[in-house]
Formats: sequence, C-alpha cells, structure tokens
Amino acid sequence: MAKKGLKPFPKFASDEEAERFLEQADLGDYELIAGGIPADEWFARLDALYKDARVNLRLPRAMVEAYKQKAKEQRIPYQRLMRLELQKALKRAS
Repeated sequence: MAKKGLKPFPKFASDEEAERFLEQADLGDYELIAGGIPADEWFARLDALYKDARVNLRLPRAMVEAYKQKAKEQRIPYQRLMRLELQKALKRAS
C-alpha cells in the first residue's frame, strides 16, 4: 500500500529500462519497496540486524539442539533465534 501522494514503483522489462528510469526519476516521488515492505522499515530492520563482531562460546549440546528445534518451528536460522533472544534479554536487563 503506497503512502499518500507517492506513486507505486514501476516494474521494468529490462535492466536497461530500469537504468534509464533511475537516471531521470526523482525517487522521492515513489513508494520504494524492498522485500515487500516499505523501504524505511526495511532499513530499520537491516540496522537492527547489522553484525560486525563474532562471538564463540561453548554450550551444552542439548541446548543447541533445543534452539535448532525451536528455530525450525519458527522457520528461521537457529543462530538468528539465539541472537534475537539475547537482544530481548538485554532489553529486559536495562
């Protein structure tokens, strides 16, 4: 659903057609969509998921298997589920 006053972003038959459009268009006039959601929401999610550090820790196998099963039920990668739960715990602690 487009925001009031914004045009829906057009579909293109070729990359060349899209490039010509982008050279001339004012993208502020269009409702930009990434992955089926508004662009501002998509960028907010991307920012929330941005990762630039790695952590290695050892956990009991049963705990990892439990996360894998729960993640499978939710249809997301188990490491993402672990990260989301860590984020929730941090929010509760602050």
